[in-house]
Amino acid sequence: MFTGTLLPYQTEAVDRMCDQKKMLVAYDLGLGKTVLTIAAIENMIDTGDIQTPGLIICLSSLKYQWAAQITKFTSGTSKPLVIDGTPTQRAKQYQEAFDWKTTGVDYIILNYEQVVNDWALIKSLPQGFVVLDEATAIKSFKSKRSKYVKRLNFCPVKFALTGTPIENGKAEELYSIMEFVDKSVFGSYLSFEKKHINKNYMGWIDGYKNLSELFQTVSKASIRKRQSDPDVAPYLPETLMAEPILVPFDKASKALYKEITDSLLEDLKEAAKYMNMGINIFGSFIPDNGPIDELRSVIMPKLIALRMLCSHPELVTISGELFNASIVGENGSKYAGELLDRGLLEKVTKSPKLSVTTEIVGNFLAESPYNKCVIFTSFVGMTALLEQALNKHGAITYTGSMNAKEKEVAKVKFQTDPGTRIFISSDAGGYGVDLPQANLLINYDLPWSAGLAAQRNGRIQRASSTWEKVVIQDILMEGSIEERQRAMLQQKISVANAIIDGEGISKDNDLTLTLGSLRQFLQGA
Repeated sequence: MFTGTLLPYQTEAVDRMCDQKKMLVAYDLGLGKTVLTIAAIENMIDTGDIQTPGLIICLSSLKYQWAAQITKFTSGTSKPLVIDGTPTQRAKQYQEAFDWKTTGVDYIILNYEQVVNDWALIKSLPQGFVVLDEATAIKSFKSKRSKYVKRLNFCPVKFALTGTPIENGKAEELYSIMEFVDKSVFGSYLSFEKKHINKNYMGWIDGYKNLSELFQTVSKASIRKRQSDPDVAPYLPETLMAEPILVPFDKASKALYKEITDSLLEDLKEAAKYMNMGINIFGSFIPDNGPIDELRSVIMPKLIALRMLCSHPELVTISGELFNASIVGENGSKYAGELLDRGLLEKVTKSPKLSVTTEIVGNFLAESPYNKCVIFTSFVGMTALLEQALNKHGAITYTGSMNAKEKEVAKVKFQTDPGTRIFISSDAGGYGVDLPQANLLINYDLPWSAGLAAQRNGRIQRASSTWEKVVIQDILMEGSIEERQRAMLQQKISVANAIIDGEGISKDNDLTLTLGSLRQFLQGA
C-alpha cells in the first residue's frame, strides 16, 4: 500500500501508468520518478492488476536507494529484496525470491549486469512487473545488457524510467528503449529508419525527418514533464545556468597543448583521405576498416591527452607512468608515456583550472556555513587531486571503484553531515544520486554524452531541495577541446528537444546536424 504523498504534477503519471501499463516515464531529472513508480505499482497491486512480485532493474549504486524508498513510501507494508553480494549470498537471495509466497517479497531489485550474469535464474523469477531505472542503460542495440533485458518481454506491466531518453543526440537510442517497453510503438527498425532518419552518400546519419510525427508517436507511449513546466516549476529551486568560466592556459601548458594539437591535426588530415570528408562527430570513425581503425588507435589517445591536460597535467603524467611501469591490472596511455619519455611534461606542473576552482569553491563556502557544493569530473584520478586541494573544507569522493555500500555511505555522509560540504564525484555519481543539500554544482570538465551532462546537473535540481536557487557552473579551458565539447552537447540536446518535447523543429519538419569537423575546430583554435 502506498502511504506517501504525491505532488500534483505526479498524479497524472500514476494514472496513465496504471491505465496503459507499458510506458516510458520521461519525467525530467529530480521530479520523483521513483516515488510515482512505487505509487503506480502499489495501486495495481491493490486493484489486483499485479498479482506476483516484480523486478526493479537499476544501476548497482542505486539498488539500496530503491529498497529504502520502497520501505519509506509503503511504511514497510511491501518488502524489497536486494540481490547483492557473493555468489553464495546471491543464491540465498534468489531462493528467497522464488519462495515469495512464504517470504513475502514484493520487489526484487537487481542491477543490469546481474540480468546478464545470472540469467539462468532471473528468467524464472516472478515478473508481475519489470521496471528499468535509468533506462538509457539499454540505449544500444548491440550491448549484452540490452539484449538480455529485452528477453523479459512477456511481462504485462513494463516501465522504462529516464529523464534523458536520448542521451547522445540519436533517435535510435529512443527506438531501442521503446523496443523493451512496447515493440508495437515504432514497428520494425527498417520502417523507423525509412520514416525518420536521413543519411548521406556514405551511409552516415546526418539528420532526422518527420519529427512532428515522431514526437506525436512518442507522446502516446510516454509521460513527460519538465522542470520548466508551469505546474512543476513552483516545486523546484530556481536554477541559474551560469555562463561558462573560461580559464587561460599558463605558458608551459599552452606549449604542450599546441604540441599535441599539431600532431593530432596531421593524423586527422590522414584520416580525411579515407573518409572523403571532415570528421563531424568527435571520436566517431565510420565505417571500421584497416586504415581507419589504425588511425583511431593513434588519434583517440591524443584527444584524451588534450582533455587530461585541460583538467590537470598530473593526469597525463600518471597515465604515462602507469604505461611505462607495465603494472598488471593498471592501464596507462602509450602516447602519454611517449610525452613523458620526451621530457615534455617536466615543466608542465600547474593546473590553472584547479587553481580557479579552488578559489571559486572557497569563496562560495565562505558566504554561508550552510552552502554545499558538488563537483563532477570525468577522470577518476582527478577526484583525488580535487579532494587533496579542497579537503580543508570537508570533501568526500564518490567513484565507480567503490562498491554499492561504500557509495551509499559517502552519499549519506554528504547529505547528513554539516561538516562534509563538498561532494567530488566521477561520472559514477551522475545517475540517481540525490544531492538536494547542495546549492552549487561545478562541472570541472564535461562528458561527451548530453544525457550524462543533464544527469549531472539534475543531482541538485530536485523537488526535495530546500534552496530557493541553485547554480550550475561549467569551467572550461579557453580555446581548448572543451569548447568544442560544449558545442557538441548543445547540438545533441537540440535533437532530444525536438523528438521528446517537440521543440526546435524546422518548417521542413526535420533537423540537420550542422556541427563542423573536429579538424576545422582545432585549426581555428
